[in-house]
Amino acid sequence: MKSNRSFFFFIVIIILSRLPLLFGGFGTDGDAWRIAKTALLLWNDGVYAVSRIPGFPLYEFFQAPIIALGGSLASNAASLVVFIISIVVFRNILRMWNIPHINLLVISYAFLPILWKNSAVTMDYVWGLLGILLSLDLLLKKKLLLAGVVLGLAAGTRITHIVFLLPFIFIFERTQRKQWLKFSAIAVLTTAVCYLPAVVSENYSFVIQDFLAGSHEQSMVKRISVFVYRIIFSIGMAGWIGIITMLIIQWKKIPAVFLKTSGTVSAAICLMTIAIFAFLPDEREYLIPMLPFLLILLTLVSERWVFVVITVLLLSYGFISIDLIEHSISQPRLNLNLQRGYIVKEYLGRGELNEKRMALSNATIPESSFVMIGMGPMFWLENPSVVIDKKMEKEFRHDCARSLNGIEIYFIYALYKPQLDEIRQRGYTVYYWTEMKEYFDTFIGYDLETEKILPID
Repeated sequence: MKSNRSFFFFIVIIILSRLPLLFGGFGTDGDAWRIAKTALLLWNDGVYAVSRIPGFPLYEFFQAPIIALGGSLASNAASLVVFIISIVVFRNILRMWNIPHINLLVISYAFLPILWKNSAVTMDYVWGLLGILLSLDLLLKKKLLLAGVVLGLAAGTRITHIVFLLPFIFIFERTQRKQWLKFSAIAVLTTAVCYLPAVVSENYSFVIQDFLAGSHEQSMVKRISVFVYRIIFSIGMAGWIGIITMLIIQWKKIPAVFLKTSGTVSAAICLMTIAIFAFLPDEREYLIPMLPFLLILLTLVSERWVFVVITVLLLSYGFISIDLIEHSISQPRLNLNLQRGYIVKEYLGRGELNEKRMALSNATIPESSFVMIGMGPMFWLENPSVVIDKKMEKEFRHDCARSLNGIEIYFIYALYKPQLDEIRQRGYTVYYWTEMKEYFDTFIGYDLETEKILPID
């Protein structure tokens, strides 16, 4: 990509590769649909209600006009635009650090499956990543104050991003540590300002209560297993096999990496990301901030042809995955097998999700009924068969929608025991969606059969 024309065609290829994912809703992650609901409430009613703990205020404010005016297509496309900007910033960082194999590195970054997917969904991951990269770019250009503001804005989209001010200390000489403190203070202050709308929002205390009520302590063995599994399948088993093999072969080159600022900063960011993930390994996407820096470390250690092989292995994860667990059976078990790749799974998953929610919303359900569905806005947003019922949502503090195909047929996320009793006293029959039975058995605090709640399949 030595010329602007070749880079332009490269961007066109990126856009074309994302087109199938821009359509079909906000994504397969329920949090994307919660963000959409928050954005629409803010735009239509002027009320800000955090989508989930700890709040993602800046991103949700950005999305309000985008989703209100353009729906999921516009918000997904906005993520793609942000990601393309991050490619430009990333390439600029590589040039300033004099990183080898820049074009190959940029291609790897652009088509890394987890970034491929998240550059076409309504989630904050690539938005926060752009903030981290842009802050680093500005620091390398000695624009201290602006870099602090940008990192603070990145943390305003996801609060954990503020920790990346720590690895950035290695950019400064020991005699410049006061400048790093100024940069850090600006970043923290900007983050605090961004989070004011979340802290003072009407529903913040309720969201915290519901979060604590739904939190269940996992055993250490399970936490470690989840941590390791999700790290492996952030970039895929084939990719890790290639990386580990290369590091073993090229181990003599590793010490030299830390003699460079680029190597020290990149390693520190990777370690910081993994440390945070160890405390909260909920989603593999939490590892996204380290991925461009992992690629930098790999290219500093490996020769060009080796990095080409690793890139092929990393990109293959988008289409086929060598998995440790067989998920496609009723009782998942340990078994080395082939699964759909990360991108294929997202694309097909959106179609399956849309089929399920349309089928459920158009199912024959008796009138004067409540159906617990264990799904929030991803069930009724952009669904022509239902409408959000704000009165019921406020009364029962759960996402609730009303069917347009019958009289007083409500779809609610879940009902706690006191709410279940109240609903029945009002004369409603309560059902549950069989698709979510395992979830209800775990989290609602009572037995479905004992309470004689009827299933809807």
